[in-house]
Amino acid sequence: MTSCAASIRGRGNNGTWPCSWHGIECSKHPVKVITEISLPGLRLRGDLGTLNFTALRTLTSIHLFNNQIRGSLPPALASPLPNLRHLMLQENELSGEIPWQIKHLESLVGLDLSANHLSGPIPTELGYLQKLISVDLTSNNLTGHIPRSLGKLTKLTLLYLGDNKLSGYIPQELGHLLNLQELSLRQNNLTSSIPDTFGGLINLTALYLWGNQLSGHIPPELGHLVSLKILDLNFNKLKGSIPDTFGCLINLTVLYLWDNQLSGQVPRELGYLLNLEDLDLNKNQLMGSIPPTFGNLTKLTTLYLYRNQFSGYLPRELGYLVNLQMLDLSTNKLMGSIHDSFGGLISLIGMYLWDNQLSWKVPPELGYLVNLEDLELNKNQLSGCIPRELGKLANLKALNLGKNNLVGSIPNFFGNSSKLTTMFLADNQFSGYLPQEIGFLVNLQRLDVSTDKLIGSIPDIFGNLTKLTTLQLSYNQLFGQAPREIGTLMDLELLQLDGNNISGHLPPELCAGGWLKNLTASDNNLNGQLPSSLIHCRSLVRVCLERNQIEGYISALGVHPNLVYMDMISNKLFGQLSYTWGQCRNLLMLRISNNNLTGRIPASMGRLSQIGLLDLSSDKLEGNIHCW
Repeated sequence: MTSCAASIRGRGNNGTWPCSWHGIECSKHPVKVITEISLPGLRLRGDLGTLNFTALRTLTSIHLFNNQIRGSLPPALASPLPNLRHLMLQENELSGEIPWQIKHLESLVGLDLSANHLSGPIPTELGYLQKLISVDLTSNNLTGHIPRSLGKLTKLTLLYLGDNKLSGYIPQELGHLLNLQELSLRQNNLTSSIPDTFGGLINLTALYLWGNQLSGHIPPELGHLVSLKILDLNFNKLKGSIPDTFGCLINLTVLYLWDNQLSGQVPRELGYLLNLEDLDLNKNQLMGSIPPTFGNLTKLTTLYLYRNQFSGYLPRELGYLVNLQMLDLSTNKLMGSIHDSFGGLISLIGMYLWDNQLSWKVPPELGYLVNLEDLELNKNQLSGCIPRELGKLANLKALNLGKNNLVGSIPNFFGNSSKLTTMFLADNQFSGYLPQEIGFLVNLQRLDVSTDKLIGSIPDIFGNLTKLTTLQLSYNQLFGQAPREIGTLMDLELLQLDGNNISGHLPPELCAGGWLKNLTASDNNLNGQLPSSLIHCRSLVRVCLERNQIEGYISALGVHPNLVYMDMISNKLFGQLSYTWGQCRNLLMLRISNNNLTGRIPASMGRLSQIGLLDLSSDKLEGNIHCW
């Protein structure tokens, strides 16, 4: 085995007596013999099989983790090391199978082979090592079943088998490991149910079973694990209800049950877990009301209940959770108002209540949430005006109030929210003018105020929004010219102006940054020629300019390799189609009817093998299209 020679010499290893070397420990009497090799993180490389373990019979510890050791575990490793207590080879490049001869390491207390490339089954013989206290085989490529013999390791406190390819059922015998404190079987292919014998693991503090294919009900016996602090069963196929017995897990700090098939009501007893900090039940089929007892969970920092079928009113008691940072109740059937007690969530960073049936007004008390960065109340039935108090949210980065029944003008006080990156106010009843103050939001990346009742012109100051990637102003009553400053937005990818009364030319520098993918400005009063910057915009994917008064030669268009959809019907384009249209290999739809096009249809258009709709009607084109 070798390493960087300079590194070894630099640690004073020039002598021939091994007991003087760095990382080598020897007994002090009666005869000095090597008892420990501890050389972690030295980029050692080579093969374990090259070591003469027969000459190292006195070894009690091998610590070679975080190196570059390759090859397989040699069977000879086990036989000559009767005193070995610690074998720590994690974070190397070992491959092959764990040899059955490992059973000869009868003194072994700690075994860590994690983060290697080991494959094959876990040997049944591992269960013969009765002195084992810690086993970590995480992050390998181990296959097959978990040996039932591991249930004989009664001194075991830590068992980590996660991030492998283990399959089959979880042995009931693991429930006999009464000294076990941490058990991780996460991210394997384990099936069947969670053994009810796990209720006997009275010293267990952490149980990780997530990322498998476990089915059946959660055994109520897990409620007997009064020492448990972390229970992670997410991303399985568990069904049935959450056991009431979980109310006995008084030391629990983390409960993750998300992405299963759990149903029924959430037991009110969960509100008795006063040490709980993280509760995630999202992506299940849970129903009924959210228990008011959750207001007792004052240590809670995250509460995720989204994508269930919760109904009823939002409990005012949730407003008592002063340490809560993330609240996500989205995509349920919650109704009623957002209670003003939510203004007491002083630690809140993200509030997600979207896609429910919430009504009444946005409470002004939300303006007290000085740490709030993300407020998403879209897809509800909220009404009234946006309260001025929201302008106090100096840390707000994302605001989504879209798809409600909000009225009034868009407040100008949002100009003080300099950290805003996203503002979605679409699909409401907002009226009045677009406030100039939006132009002060220098970090804004996405603005959507489409499908409202806004009037007036688009402010020139929007040209200050240099980070803007998405600007959606469709289906309002905007008029005047689109300001040329919009064309100077170098990061703009999506511009939607359709369904307004915008007139004049398109901005002359549109797509100046070369990122514009989606341009829709149909059903306006646009005229003049297409800007040359747009004609040469190779990033375009979707263009909708139909039903305007746009003029100019059509022959300039066609060099758009990413174009999927173009609709320019009912304009005043003229000239001939260019052969370059045949290069638009991704084109699915092309509509340019009702213009003044002449000449022959280029044969190259026969190369458009993906196209599903081609409309060249009501022009003066000649010829046929032959598929190539």
